[in-house]
Amino acid sequence: MTPAALSALIDALPLPTLAIDAGERIMAANAAALGLLGQGAVGRHYITALRQPAIAEAIALCLGDHTARVVAFLAGDGETQLTYDTHLKRASTGIVMVSFQDVTQLTQAGEMRRDFVANVSHELRTPLTSLMGFIETLKGPARDDAPARDRFLEIMSTEAERMNRLVGDLLSLSRVESQERQRPTQRINLAGIITTTIRNLNALADDA
Repeated sequence: MTPAALSALIDALPLPTLAIDAGERIMAANAAALGLLGQGAVGRHYITALRQPAIAEAIALCLGDHTARVVAFLAGDGETQLTYDTHLKRASTGIVMVSFQDVTQLTQAGEMRRDFVANVSHELRTPLTSLMGFIETLKGPARDDAPARDRFLEIMSTEAERMNRLVGDLLSLSRVESQERQRPTQRINLAGIITTTIRNLNALADDA
């Protein structure tokens, strides 16, 4: 395939894509790839254009074998960081094809999910610790102390309700995620939803 034909083929691809020849130079790149790496990328050694050890090492390995590889590539404008899954494969001609798939939203969603799980775990651990402490106290020193027992039971009821709300929130989130791509088929009472939301957030608003 001639360089002109290769450039025409790469230009037709929707993902940022470039081709690296056996001489380790970028021989072709489509407009999306040039927007990602810079307009002067074609003709340069791939290390000077990509400048990230993981992808540079993967390209070097691909130049020596036919094993497909996927590595992360980070880009950004100083304010927003973008994450790409970079797919690399050497063709029978010895040219390594490199394409960049934007997975920023998936990465951010994964980070948000991990943060959410960590926060929920913390929120559950606090009332659980309280309940365990009160139960231990009721088994021992406060066994026959009626006023203390009533006070502890009231606090335990409050903490149990707090955990119940957290579990309800988790179940609601699970339902939202499972139905996020389903078009609603019934009329929805927005006023009722807003009222419920306000009621659920009142405690947080008071704390703040």
